[in-house]
Amino acid sequence: MERLRAAVLALKAPQAAKRAPAPTSSVFGRAARAVPDDVRPRTSREALASKFRNVETSALMSGTTMVLVVNPDPGPVSPQTLRTLELLVAAKTVVMALGPDMPRDVPSDRSRPLTLPLRTDDDLATEWALLALGPHKRVAFLARRAIDGWDWMITRDAVAVHRAGTAILERVPHLGLRVPLLQD
Repeated sequence: MERLRAAVLALKAPQAAKRAPAPTSSVFGRAARAVPDDVRPRTSREALASKFRNVETSALMSGTTMVLVVNPDPGPVSPQTLRTLELLVAAKTVVMALGPDMPRDVPSDRSRPLTLPLRTDDDLATEWALLALGPHKRVAFLARRAIDGWDWMITRDAVAVHRAGTAILERVPHLGLRVPLLQD
């Protein structure tokens, strides 16, 4: 009788029984531990917009083969950021964006940016990131929401950017994406 009851419960909520806990690794935290001197004083979201755009411009330059974005706002990325991501896809760059309540779009032909929602219990929902990666390129804008602003950093440190990229890709193992290898 107990086995039958367990089977019925598993049918009612199969995902709840099998779902792994949400990742808790911080993208910002992983990079900050690698290069603590790159962490800058806490500031406002508005002040960080230009820093984000600087790294976005770097991503558009040649040598970028993968771009990873973590959007801190619920819903899709902004139209301006979406346009940049579309330009990168047109240049044959692998582009993936994650965020709270982001619409799921995983085109098999990679003709559009891959967009995926973060789980509601994922700590990454309090972070903002843009990583531009390639065989000769590593640059990242990383920020984490605090009570009175944002802790942030921009880094070109290969280890820090690799760690941050790995922390993002751990959220989507089913896509089989890896941070591109860095070549000398």
